[in-house]
Amino acid sequence: MSNGRQLWPGDAMRSFFRAHIRRETSLDDAAAERLATALTKAVNRMLVWDMPSIDEVPEKAPASRRASATQSESDSSSPREGFNPYLFSAIVVLAKQGRDGLFKRLQEIKTAENLRAFAEAQHVPVEKSVKRVDDIRKAIVAAAEQRLADRKAAAS
Repeated sequence: MSNGRQLWPGDAMRSFFRAHIRRETSLDDAAAERLATALTKAVNRMLVWDMPSIDEVPEKAPASRRASATQSESDSSSPREGFNPYLFSAIVVLAKQGRDGLFKRLQEIKTAENLRAFAEAQHVPVEKSVKRVDDIRKAIVAAAEQRLADRKAAAS
């Protein structure tokens, strides 16, 4: 049992679900991708033993279908596609690099929707009334500071 691999929400988990869905069902690529994304959002973490290759596609899928799926993934209008809100921990970056370090890391996230997804995943609340990207970043930093202060207070 020690040969398992732990997967967290993100590209690896989505690829795992996508490969199994394509191998075990006859769904088209768009439906398989929607199902893989929904499963990735529903699962926090998992331990797997049978890890298919990242882009495993069964022989029955024609190359044109694979190409159209790849094109539709890149043309997706949803900015959250491909975004990993667990890429780094806001609390750890704040504790190790300070307020400026966290703000600098948040600069890597370009859209408001992705920033909100990051805040939700990191359990740092941001008011819905905050609309501007820079204001959302500031709200994330402030909420992370409050969460870190709460942790320190509880530990003392």
